[in-house]
Amino acid sequence: MSLMIGIAAGSFTVNNITDIQMEQIIGYISKFYQIAKSVDLNSSQIFKQSLLNNLVTVFALWILGATIIGIPFIFLLVGVRGFILGFSIGILIKEFKTKGILLVLMGILPQNVFILLGILFISVTAINFSLYLLKNRKFYFEELVSQFVSYTFMVYAGFLVILIGCLIESYLSPYILLLPIFSP
Repeated sequence: MSLMIGIAAGSFTVNNITDIQMEQIIGYISKFYQIAKSVDLNSSQIFKQSLLNNLVTVFALWILGATIIGIPFIFLLVGVRGFILGFSIGILIKEFKTKGILLVLMGILPQNVFILLGILFISVTAINFSLYLLKNRKFYFEELVSQFVSYTFMVYAGFLVILIGCLIESYLSPYILLLPIFSP
């Protein structure tokens, strides 16, 4: 739910930015394309950065899930990720129309399907573990360790799904985004 609210809020925010702000964003996108075309893309470096960015999110979700008070922050974190995605998609579609839709479908959506699935899976797992801690305040140490190990393995499984998205983001998407049809 918080992901959908974030995506909607991000896309609605696009309609409320001023013309000057929109020009600045379009200028940033144009400069990105100029720089990206003039340098050789290093997919392994892009992969490392994508992996690091998503690892920070996964680690935050894992820590928040291991605390009872982390539940609202999990919703907030997922909502912020949704806002960023919704805003990005909204800008591209508003400015580039049909080309923007193709850009989103071919260059942004593929990796985000896996990344968002992984984040949602980890978020649900983290919330469930937090609720387990809240409901079972009197538990044996062995039971707690067992549940925590199980929780950690589930987070790791979600991260493996995110890893697929990182691979797409670094080894496929940059080359799709730099196709001549997508140049501003």
